Amino acid sequence: MDLPLPLLEDVLASLPLRSLLAVSATSKYLHSLVSSSSFALIRSHSAAASPAWFFFFGFNWLLPERSQAFAFDPVSSSWLPLPLSTLPPHNSSSLSVSAGGCFVALAGAQQTYVCIAPSLVKQDWQVLKKPMRVPRRSDPLLGVFYSDPQKLRVGRVIVAGGVDTEAKECDGMEKDLAVEEYNTYKEEWDTCQPLPEVLKGKSLVATVAEDKFYVGDAEGSVICWMEGRQWREAKLERPGQVRRWEWVACEGMGLLAVAECDGGGVRIYRLEGVDADKQIVQMVSEMPDDLCALFEEEEGVARVRSCTGGPNLVYIYSDSGFREYAICACELSTVGGVGAGGQFSSRWFRLPPLPLPLHRFDRVCCISACVPLRSCISSE
Repeated sequence: MDLPLPLLEDVLASLPLRSLLAVSATSKYLHSLVSSSSFALIRSHSAAASPAWFFFFGFNWLLPERSQAFAFDPVSSSWLPLPLSTLPPHNSSSLSVSAGGCFVALAGAQQTYVCIAPSLVKQDWQVLKKPMRVPRRSDPLLGVFYSDPQKLRVGRVIVAGGVDTEAKECDGMEKDLAVEEYNTYKEEWDTCQPLPEVLKGKSLVATVAEDKFYVGDAEGSVICWMEGRQWREAKLERPGQVRRWEWVACEGMGLLAVAECDGGGVRIYRLEGVDADKQIVQMVSEMPDDLCALFEEEEGVARVRSCTGGPNLVYIYSDSGFREYAICACELSTVGGVGAGGQFSSRWFRLPPLPLPLHRFDRVCCISACVPLRSCISSE
C-alpha cells in the first residue's frame, strides 16, 4: 500500500543522511522527491539534519594511495569511508581547513591563488578566478562565508595575516599585510586594514560566527573581529589556569573557547557579551579525567584541537598519531536561556575508533561541518 505523500516525506526526512541517499537511489520517483526543494525544506527542520558531521582526512605525500578520509555521522553514530578526490596543483604545506568549514589550499609560484572545496563529502575543488593582491602570501588565516549555505555556494573569502615570502626574500623583513576580501560576484579582491597591532607576532586562531570573521590570540587575552572593513578588538578576562585556547563558533551558544589548562585539564568557556569592548568568559563545562587522558602527550599536558559540530556540539580531537587520533565530543544544553542567569549542562562522549586498517599520515586535517542534502544529491 502506498503511503500518503506527507507521511512518506516525514518518514524519509527522519532518516540519517546515509540511509536517505541509499533510499533515493532505489527509484527515479524517490530520487525526484528527495532532490526537490520542498523536501529539502522539510528535511532542514528534522532532528536528523541538525548535527554536523566530523571529517577526518589523512594525507600521505609519498604514497598517495595510502591517504584516507572518513566522516562521522552523529545521528547513526557511525563512520563512513570517503573517497578522496584529486587535489588541485598546490603547495602541500598550505592544505588546511578554513574558518567556515571547508578545505582550502594555496596555489601558484609567482601569484597566489586560493583553492576551495566547499563540500567535504564531494571535495569538488574550485579555484578563485583572481590571484590575491599580495603575490606570494603564505600561511594566512582564511574565513569562508556562504551566499547559499544549503547549496554550499561561496559568497566571500577573507584572508588575514601570513607572510609575504617575496618581500621577505628581498629585504629579510616581514611586513604587515593588508587583509584581503574576495567577493565571488565581483570576482575581485578588495584590501582592508591589516590585523591589529595587538595580534602581531602572536599565535593566532580564527573562526567565523554570525557573518563575522574573528581572530584571537591563542595564548593571550584579546580577540578581534571585522566590522565592514575595519577591525575592532576586545579584552578578555582570561582565567589564570588557561594555557592555550582555540575559539570556535557554536550555533545557539555564540563564541566558545576550548582551553588547555594547567594540570592537564580541558575546559570549555563561553564569551559573555560578544562584540563588547570588554568580554567576560564563563566556564560551561570541563572534560572528564578519563577523556583528558586520551590526549596527554608530554608531562601530563593535554594537547587538543577543536571544532564545532553545529547546534550545541563541540568536537575535540588530537591530530597526533601518537594518541591514535583520539576524538571526543561535548553536547551542551541550557536551562533558562543563553546569557546571564542561564545554566549550562553538558554530556561528554568518545567517538568510536576510526575504521581499520588505519595508515600513518604526513598531514592530518579535521573539521566539522553541516552536510546539506542538496549538496549531496543532484536534482533531475
